[in-house]
Amino acid sequence: MPHLLAVSSYLDRYAKIKARPVCDYCGVHAQIRTQIQTNEDLFNAIFSDIISLQIAQGDEVMNIAVVGTGIIGVRHLQAIEQSKDFTLCAVCDVNVAAAETCAQKYGVPCFTDYKDIPFKTNVEAVILNLPHWLHCEAAIFFLEHGIHVLVEKPMANTKSECERMICASARSGKKLAVGHVQRFFQANRYVKKVVQEKSLGDLCMISEIRTIDYFAPNRPKWFLDKSLSGGGIVMNYGAHVLDKVFYVTDSRPVSIFATGGNIANDATIEGHSQFIMKLDNGTSVSVSFCGYYNSGYETVYYFTGGALKVVNGVNLFSRANAGWNEIPSSQPDNQLLLQLNEFHNMIVGASSEIATADYSADIIAAIEEIYAQSETD
Repeated sequence: MPHLLAVSSYLDRYAKIKARPVCDYCGVHAQIRTQIQTNEDLFNAIFSDIISLQIAQGDEVMNIAVVGTGIIGVRHLQAIEQSKDFTLCAVCDVNVAAAETCAQKYGVPCFTDYKDIPFKTNVEAVILNLPHWLHCEAAIFFLEHGIHVLVEKPMANTKSECERMICASARSGKKLAVGHVQRFFQANRYVKKVVQEKSLGDLCMISEIRTIDYFAPNRPKWFLDKSLSGGGIVMNYGAHVLDKVFYVTDSRPVSIFATGGNIANDATIEGHSQFIMKLDNGTSVSVSFCGYYNSGYETVYYFTGGALKVVNGVNLFSRANAGWNEIPSSQPDNQLLLQLNEFHNMIVGASSEIATADYSADIIAAIEEIYAQSETD
């Protein structure tokens, strides 16, 4: 009989196959938890029903695990709960209390070592929410064990690590995707449509200014050590702006000039950076990051016939003559659920908008060039 704590995962799978809310089975969950140890026939009856439904209905609901239950990991768990394509089968975190809290909430087994997951669960896919320096190692491990991987951004700390991950995916035949979510923000999708349709003319320039207290006391210390994080505000938020630019323009940089440093503390990462890129379609991009205080975040797209501005990543404004006019969002942003849907599409071979490994490796290559330019400043 499968692992006792996996029973709730099977019941969630049962509910999704039957297209019924999981809450309909809460009573059954409670019954199973109290009776399964002494009533194996009860489990076998439900498990047999699950298998029959899978065969009859061509079940494509996949078992997925989440490694890392921090802020983003919890948001991934919420997205999985809403997903029609995945059901949670395990959680993992080195923080025992955090892992147990999530496991209890979702009724799945928890682990403190992700290497136990392939051997103790029926996992088919995994989401990795780990410190940057562990992305490569963990992704390769799961790929080599026949498990599809969605790894949070940045893909890895170096382009060479990205290449190792890509090779592991090719060898295993399993899919590797990266959590670049800018394409799932409604504001960015709107901008991309305007660029493609040229409704404001040709795009000529992009400017982003982003400020944040990057050295806030609640930031985990590994973020401030370049040997672990790969870098500071450029590695973390630069990955976002590069994803945004690549997605909106369908272009890549042909030249980069950058400068940056840290004049506020002894951390080995940069606290401020400015870089200018020329894209292969002729568009120029300027980015200014300041990690010493928070005074705002906006991106402006300049066209030959007007401009678009996105404030705080979500609020969209247009300007064709005088004054900025807000453009209401047509639907709420739910980036991680949209991304999860596209991850499933990638796995089953359907058309998918998710960020591929090759695309994400290009982002790391651009970040490496920004750092190289800054060091020669």
